[in-house]
Amino acid sequence: MKKVLCLLLIFLIFSSLFLLYFENTSIATYNSKFANYPGYKELIEGLQKDHPNWEFEIYETGLDWSEVLKAESVARHGRSLIQKCDGVWNCSTCGKKQYEPGWYCASSASVAYYLDPRNSLCDDYIFQFEQLTYDSKMQTREGVQKILSDCKYLLTSNITYYDTKGNQKTINKTYIDVIMEAAQTYNVSPYHLASRIRQEIGTSGNNNMITGKWTGKDENGNSYKGYYNYFNWGAYGDNIVLNALKTAKKNGWTDPEKAIKGGAKLLSQNYISCGQDTLYLQKFDVVDGGDGYYGHQYMTNISASKSEGLTVKNAYLKMGMLSKDSKMKFKIPVYKNMPTSKAATPGKETIVTEDVQINKDGAAVKSEAKSTANTIKTLNKGTNLLRIELASKADSNKNYWDKVVLSDGSKGYIPRSYLTKIGIQSNCDTKYVVLKNTELRNGPGTEKTDIIKYISAGQMVTAIEKDKYNNLNGTSWYRVKLTDGDYGYVSLGNTSNPNMVVYDESSTEYGYVKVICTDGLNIRTSPTAKSNNIIVTVTQSTKLFRLQKNASNNEGYVWDKVVTDSGIVGYVVRQDKQTGELWISEINDNYAVNDNKLNITCVPNITVDKLKALSSNVVVKNGDKVLGANDKIGTGCKITANGKTYTAVVKGDITGTGTVTTVDASRVLKAAAKKYTLKDEYLLAADVTGEGDITTVDASRILKAAAGKYDLTLE
Repeated sequence: MKKVLCLLLIFLIFSSLFLLYFENTSIATYNSKFANYPGYKELIEGLQKDHPNWEFEIYETGLDWSEVLKAESVARHGRSLIQKCDGVWNCSTCGKKQYEPGWYCASSASVAYYLDPRNSLCDDYIFQFEQLTYDSKMQTREGVQKILSDCKYLLTSNITYYDTKGNQKTINKTYIDVIMEAAQTYNVSPYHLASRIRQEIGTSGNNNMITGKWTGKDENGNSYKGYYNYFNWGAYGDNIVLNALKTAKKNGWTDPEKAIKGGAKLLSQNYISCGQDTLYLQKFDVVDGGDGYYGHQYMTNISASKSEGLTVKNAYLKMGMLSKDSKMKFKIPVYKNMPTSKAATPGKETIVTEDVQINKDGAAVKSEAKSTANTIKTLNKGTNLLRIELASKADSNKNYWDKVVLSDGSKGYIPRSYLTKIGIQSNCDTKYVVLKNTELRNGPGTEKTDIIKYISAGQMVTAIEKDKYNNLNGTSWYRVKLTDGDYGYVSLGNTSNPNMVVYDESSTEYGYVKVICTDGLNIRTSPTAKSNNIIVTVTQSTKLFRLQKNASNNEGYVWDKVVTDSGIVGYVVRQDKQTGELWISEINDNYAVNDNKLNITCVPNITVDKLKALSSNVVVKNGDKVLGANDKIGTGCKITANGKTYTAVVKGDITGTGTVTTVDASRVLKAAAKKYTLKDEYLLAADVTGEGDITTVDASRILKAAAGKYDLTLE
């Protein structure tokens, strides 16, 4: 018996050692993998120290960081939206354009900040990486109840609701019963379902998407009483309640149980079972679920996954689940070629692009930001340098070591006390057209510099410095100024594949065009209709930037050279010479010409001089009066250009003044209620949504435009 007990004791000791070794090996494996990506390992170890039972799974996307950042920002404007409206957080290309009321396109810097997982590897925001599949050992009814503790309408003993006829009904289940059943059926975390309902619907229970008593109707007079939507499926546009309840009606969600279970099913089918099993991956689609990357996202709000993660964390705190003994599993994405430092908070970046001058002799440029580092070069007073990074902290000797660029393109560090900021040193002033989505860096070269933002294909930039940093990292680097005033460095690329070309201001070739061919259009490697040279096919209404007009007259077609918003450069047919049919047309931010209907659609407050690109002798009349260059064009005005006479259609202008007022909004509202008749150009002017009918949404937008809170555009 003693021998048996001794053997058993030895076995238990070795088993414990083995398990301890296995556990430590697992942690070490995680850490060794994260060590391949800058800045991750230290942050993961910090979380593991406080929460030893948490597991961190590395998710290697296989995607390049800069390509992902480009795809999530400039490659498709409006993919990520933000409520802030200032020059730092907002996209400089889109400016104050609202993609949804109160929501603006996020800048590259904003996208980088939220996209970089390292900015969220802390207690507050780690839960956007929590895996969202069902785990009965970790996820309990009590936990769901605590998450919903301040949502009194979800904590009733039975579910009461109103059916489509307005009758009150009861389901002999609690909301927690339904959430737990949905979680088990569709393999979704009940904590995620509860948190998502809380996030989307709020805590009061008065949200029109779940009362069953919404009195609004659609454009055909259909009622949506007795329909429920707890996850905001389909909630988009100007009337999110209507669109959400349309989705509920389509899916037959006629009571809360059907709505919660139906929403959970969609969440599972469309996201979690496809690999988008964290809040982060539901915002940033870096998972190839069979339909490519980037386009399949649950939310456009750039901060949604981070803020929802914080909501989950706070709920877990209430539940007492964040002790050292708590068990959680997180899936952390990583990217190839990530910057050494995590993306900075917009507006707080230390990266700069500015000229400085040495203000005393014997200034030593060091290889690292410390006095004991090797000296690269010693400079004397009066030497000009490029500064590309400001030190955020001083060393023990109170020196701030700023990063500078020497004349040969090498980088080093020098105390700020040796530097005096001077004006921009320029040796040229030449406008260029950017041909593809291109990195704007704070200094020349790809080594030891940072990406400030991406410049979209078709943007104009002004080169203010060239031929100073040639053959650096395989190419020449020009300092450019953007239209928003930002400075930075752009790679010129190579001769066969340039990033930008000189812009001839006297040319009428450059500018945006739109595909009007109903079958779409092929972009080709050369101006020939051979089938083996098609790069990509674009659909009708696609916007392209034309680089060269009349690039070729070949095979009975007129060819133009264009670039897509994703940077593809090629040739398209502008016109069939035999039939005269146009396949692309010129577009303008201020007006668009419709030759078929002899209309010119304009934005409000456009003056006659803005139409000079139409013709050198354009004439605009309001009745018998000829308008002057600075007079505003109103709906109904006659515009004569190139031998044709067009009728002006000014978005939102029903009264013909050329501006948008509350009177216009009032008339459109009456027209939507069938109490006022609008015809011809006035009907077109009232339809600001472009849906082909006049609704209260049109009136609402015109009213906002009259108050200066909405921009009426041609899109």
